[in-house]
Amino acid sequence: MEKPTVLIIGKPNVGKSTLFNRMIGERKSIVHDMPGVTRDNVSSSIQWDDISFTLVDTCGIFEQPEDNIEERQKKIIFESLKDVSLVVFVIDGKIGLTSEDYHIADYLRKTNSKVILVINKAENFEKYELEMKPEIYSLGFGEGIPVSAEHNKNIFTLMDTIANTLKTSGLSSEESVDSEKDSEEIKVSIVGRPNVGKSSLFNSIIGSEMAIVSEIPGTTRDAIDHLVTMGDNTFRFIDTAGMRKKSTIHYGSIEMFSISRTINAIEKSDVVILVVDSTEGITQQDKSIIGIAEKRGKGTIIAFNKWDLVSNNHQRKEEFFNYFEKELYFVNYSPLVFTSAPKRWGIQELITAIKEVEKSRNKKIPTSALNAALEKYTLVTPPPIKKGKRIKFYYATQVGTKPPVFVFYSNLPYDIPKYYQQGLRNMIRNYIDPFIGSPIFLKFEARKNEETSKTKQKTL
Repeated sequence: MEKPTVLIIGKPNVGKSTLFNRMIGERKSIVHDMPGVTRDNVSSSIQWDDISFTLVDTCGIFEQPEDNIEERQKKIIFESLKDVSLVVFVIDGKIGLTSEDYHIADYLRKTNSKVILVINKAENFEKYELEMKPEIYSLGFGEGIPVSAEHNKNIFTLMDTIANTLKTSGLSSEESVDSEKDSEEIKVSIVGRPNVGKSSLFNSIIGSEMAIVSEIPGTTRDAIDHLVTMGDNTFRFIDTAGMRKKSTIHYGSIEMFSISRTINAIEKSDVVILVVDSTEGITQQDKSIIGIAEKRGKGTIIAFNKWDLVSNNHQRKEEFFNYFEKELYFVNYSPLVFTSAPKRWGIQELITAIKEVEKSRNKKIPTSALNAALEKYTLVTPPPIKKGKRIKFYYATQVGTKPPVFVFYSNLPYDIPKYYQQGLRNMIRNYIDPFIGSPIFLKFEARKNEETSKTKQKTL
């Protein structure tokens, strides 16, 4: 049975994101005193007793939106109501009801949504009982559940109510969160500078307007994800906030938290797609972003987006390939895809590249093939002399995947220069397998019998 979805909604600044974080047990949504911080839906799986469901945090609903982004946010939330099993309607227990609360309540009644009313910020329970509770009934959803997300009060009661409501409504799913986490889904982060078209590309891939798109840089603040099944593969695509230079970001700002979420998304991903604006080219910030992914052992793909805006684009692909090789030489093993989100150019090529990159990250090379290549390489390119001795390699073996990790046993494991280490990586890619899109990590160790001999000599 498909897992039910529980949607948290309410006006801005009632503590929806704080409640969401408290319920899932981690700080996934950005929390800030400024109203309207959350812009995109953020979701997470929850297992409560024997009930499993997907909890979704949403942006605040304005009764009278002031700009296109607020209007788009409101439309997305109201449209999503038809696909959810249960709505958690959150109001502010300190300031009381406002016209925006009644506006949301009226819409929920029109859609016949199943609703649990939650009164957040109800730390002072006696004050709530005397001053707030009497007017709660006017919303038409009963007396509601008073909670304090910030102080973790009455959250268990809310969780029990959600689970029981889903169960009695025949909407519960007994599939465990653990089994979902263990499934073979490929996690793909879409990263890049602000306004390069990440959210548009995300929407084109998943086939819906889940991420809010605007020409205003910084529209996306949270890392939002969506599960997509294509053939035999399941992908979790993650849209992230645009990353600017650290020097332009103020400490404690919303953007600082957004970038922290982006880096966290990269760390949890298998494959990272760097989106580059084709009309602006590769910048130093693009290099920094993809460098983060490379250092963390993630598979990488470069997407030259807005390709439809490049003049004479059909004749210029080779030019851009050479440009990519020059500017992003340290990840030149990555697939290069030309995309246009509005025209859906390159979407299938991206999916194919993701599969290929993930296959590379999981690839295991036979020790015999690796050592045959090593012998050939050292004959053609002898290792340098260090400390009056020539560096020798006894043998090599692969010890890990995701990313591939190789250990080379040597007489001078700590003296192998960087250029020769890079040569060994090139040897693996040129002689054995290109490992398309995957970084290769190398380790250098002494043979165990040599280590034992040195230890004995030190003891004597």
